[in-house]
Amino acid sequence: MNAPHNTRKPGDLDLHFGTQGQLFFPLDTDNGQSKRLSDGRILSVCNGLEADLITVLRYLQDGAPDTSFGDEGVVRIRLQEWDMFELLQLRVLPDDSALVYGALGVLGTHNTFVCKLLPNGELDRSFGVNGFNIFGLGDRSNLITALEPLDNGKVIACVVSERNDPYFYGTYLALLDNGILDPEFGDNGLGYVEASSHPLRQLAVTANGGYLLAGHSADFSKAVVRQYHADGNPDLAFGQNGEAALPLPPGQAEIFQVKVRADGKIIGVGGASVGLGAHTLVARLNADGSLDSTFNNGEPKIMVFQGHETLATCAALLPDDKLLVAGLTYDQSDVILMRMEANGNLDMNFGIRGQVVSNLGGQDMCEVVELQDDGKILASGQRGRESPTKQMFLARYLG
Repeated sequence: MNAPHNTRKPGDLDLHFGTQGQLFFPLDTDNGQSKRLSDGRILSVCNGLEADLITVLRYLQDGAPDTSFGDEGVVRIRLQEWDMFELLQLRVLPDDSALVYGALGVLGTHNTFVCKLLPNGELDRSFGVNGFNIFGLGDRSNLITALEPLDNGKVIACVVSERNDPYFYGTYLALLDNGILDPEFGDNGLGYVEASSHPLRQLAVTANGGYLLAGHSADFSKAVVRQYHADGNPDLAFGQNGEAALPLPPGQAEIFQVKVRADGKIIGVGGASVGLGAHTLVARLNADGSLDSTFNNGEPKIMVFQGHETLATCAALLPDDKLLVAGLTYDQSDVILMRMEANGNLDMNFGIRGQVVSNLGGQDMCEVVELQDDGKILASGQRGRESPTKQMFLARYLG
C-alpha cells in the first residue's frame, strides 16, 4: 500500500521512517527481535553470522542508527564458552534494560538461556552467573518461549521442554530471581513447576498476579487458555477446571499471543482452520475465562482477508479498548494489520475497511507490533531470504 504523500492515511507505510518506511538491518546480522524503548528509540537484538555472537543495535525514532550507543549504534557480545545462539527474543524492562532469551546449541538438542543487558547494551554481569542463566529441564531440548517481569522484580518464564525418561514434551513455569531459579516457587524447591503435558508457548500475567498460558489443545483442535495462581498451581475456578477452550467449529485453532488489559479482560489472537482456509482468530475473555459478551456478541471472531489465508501472531492494546492485530499471509508472507473497535467491529478509518496487506518486498513473518507515543505503528519480525538464513525486518505505519 503506497499511496501518494498527500493522500496517505492510517495503515499506510510511513515514508519518513528509515528508507521508504522500512529499516534495513546490516548484512552481518541474522534473525532476532526488535522492541520499542521507553523514550521511543528502538532496540534490536540478533544473531551475528558468527554463531557465538549476539549483536545489539539501537535506532532513533525515525529509524536512523543511534550513534551514541556502543560503536556507532552497535554493541557486539562474543561468548567463547558456547558455540551457537538461536531463536533470540527480547523483553524490554521498565528501566530500558532488557532480557534476551532463546536457544543455546544445535536445535533439537538445545538448552535454553536468558541474559540481561544494561541500557547501554552491555551484559549485566550481576544477573544469573556472570550475566547468564543456562538451564535444561529436559534431557533432549529446552526453550524459553516467553518471559514476563513481575512487580516484585522477579521474572516468570514459559519453558517448553522435552525429555526421554520418562517421556515428556510440555511446558514448565519457572520463576527467576535476578537470573537464578527461585526455590520458593512451586512445592519442589527447584524453582519450576510442570504446567502442561503438551506445549503451551504463550504467557501473560493476570491482573491479580497469576499467570496465563495459551496455545492449542493436545490434538490441535481447540485454541485454549489456562490460568495459574502465583505459586504455579492451576486456578481451577478459571473457565472449566482451569482451562478456557474457545468454542469454534471443528478444525484446528491456536492462540499465538495472549494479553491482559488493565481491567483484567484477556485478549487472545491466533489462527483457525475451521472451514474454507486458514484465517485470523481474535477473542476476548472475561477474567474468569468466560467469553466477553461485549466483544463480537460473545463469540470468537474469525476474520477473512479477501484472497488470502492469514494468521494473527501479535496484538497491541490501544486507547478506548480498541485493538491492533498483526500477522502474515500464508501465500506471500506479507504483513497484515487489522484495527478493531472495542466491540470487535473493524475500524473503517484504518487501511481498507479496517485491514492492511503490506508487501514489503520479502517473505516477512510479523512477530511484534507496538505503538509509538504519536500513534504510529511499528511492525517487526523475520524476513526470509535465500542466503544465508533469515534476517529481521522493521516497518512503520501511520496510525
